[in-house]
Amino acid sequence: MDSKIRPLSRREMLKVMGAMTAGTALAACAPQAVPAPTPAPTEAPKPTEATAAPTEVPAAPTEAPAAPTEAPAAAEAVKLTMMWRTDPNEVPMVADLQKLFAEKNPGLTMETTHVPWDEFEPKLMTQYAAGAAPDVYGTGGTNPYIERWVRGMVLELNAFVDAEGAAFTEDLYPVGLNAYKKKGKLAALTFAVLASGVWLNATRFDEGGVPYPSIDWTDEKAFTWDDMIAAAKQLTVESGGRKEKFGLNCGHAGPWYYTRLWGQDLVSQEDYDGGVLHKLQTDKPEVLEALIGGVQARADTIWKDQVAPSPDTANSLSQMGPMLKTGAIAMEFTGGWAVWGDMPKEFKFRAAINPKGGVGGNGTRVRNIWAEPLQISSQTKSPNEAWQWVRFMTVDTDAVRTELKYRNLTPVTRGSFDFFVETQQDRLAAMTVDEQKTFYKGAIEQANTTVPDHILVGWAKVRDVLNSSLEPVWLNEETAEEAVTAMLPKVQEAIDANLKELGLT
Repeated sequence: MDSKIRPLSRREMLKVMGAMTAGTALAACAPQAVPAPTPAPTEAPKPTEATAAPTEVPAAPTEAPAAPTEAPAAAEAVKLTMMWRTDPNEVPMVADLQKLFAEKNPGLTMETTHVPWDEFEPKLMTQYAAGAAPDVYGTGGTNPYIERWVRGMVLELNAFVDAEGAAFTEDLYPVGLNAYKKKGKLAALTFAVLASGVWLNATRFDEGGVPYPSIDWTDEKAFTWDDMIAAAKQLTVESGGRKEKFGLNCGHAGPWYYTRLWGQDLVSQEDYDGGVLHKLQTDKPEVLEALIGGVQARADTIWKDQVAPSPDTANSLSQMGPMLKTGAIAMEFTGGWAVWGDMPKEFKFRAAINPKGGVGGNGTRVRNIWAEPLQISSQTKSPNEAWQWVRFMTVDTDAVRTELKYRNLTPVTRGSFDFFVETQQDRLAAMTVDEQKTFYKGAIEQANTTVPDHILVGWAKVRDVLNSSLEPVWLNEETAEEAVTAMLPKVQEAIDANLKELGLT
């Protein structure tokens, strides 16, 4: 397959962006074709021709300039710009980081525009089409980080990282460098990660006399899906024929997660390597079987095992607050956001590893993590200074401590790990410090990928199709096999449409 990026005129680009801002293409986070990169100034790298893309994988048209071994002293004041999502915790965090950055880097300042989530990508694309993109792309939008690389909107960061030397790279956990690397090209640097796992209301476990699940990610025999269901049955409390407390809620609903849990992957290694989704691997019987088996297992927690609330019941219980924190459930199988924010004093909490899925535990623990990246615009006039900001947010100890005041994401630097665990002691009060270190270090070391939303062009386009197609399964209106059979042609249609819109043939 010959993959090429077809340039789009500025007039056409702005016309498409108008449609996006009207809400017609938000799920795809992309206009109908790929814009030609605005020529970079002399300090920044110049894009190659779009038609020079190699077979299968479209190459990013820009590369980072050679980075100095040490940050150069600013010859004159430089004001960098960044776009970041609007979030009540992160707005003050970014403000504190900007102040700290200016103090540590005389002559350099950062100015941030905060944009609501659903407006982020349309605004960024409009600014890029006009040649006015911010220097740094921060957290926000529908996560098309690799799509920006395919479009040539970001600098590749290899030269900057190489110039930092071994001490820099050795301090980073591997996922920090590998999550956004495609064909050896570093499209973004991960500055923090969010652990996967099962989050426990330990008080409910203590009340039921149920042992805590394992925290050892390296133990292949520990804590299977069947073990999780067995514990959930013990923790589900019924009175008068009505469930008062549930043992479990599976916050993960995406089919990619359950296919991986059941030992296979919806996405081919070729598509992962190139960053562009061409098809699902469901033409392979073992992948199709894993998809159906994993999806059905999630539905069975509600209707067969009866240890998890139905969607309607979950919505009702959530009106009183997050179910784990109110004690309505004892376990939440989801990302680390389950223990974000204030923790209630009447309960204590713990973490456990992902259950090993599959029949009899013959699957996997998914081996993922949520990786938060920073990207540098290919239009920046100050690439070296922009790298200073990326480096600052990632490895500067004071910056990491500032970030941890507002969010409990795990830093990607080994040197900040112990301090991170110190910040979690009250949040996961039912764990010792050593237990927390075992869990969190294992979570970041076992991860070999972030979620497809972040690293695959086209996944955002099919995500809504996947989710809406499986709603009847969660409502017990269809079996997993029935829903999947009807879903797959729609998914491929969406993938093909996305490839056409992006000019990838």
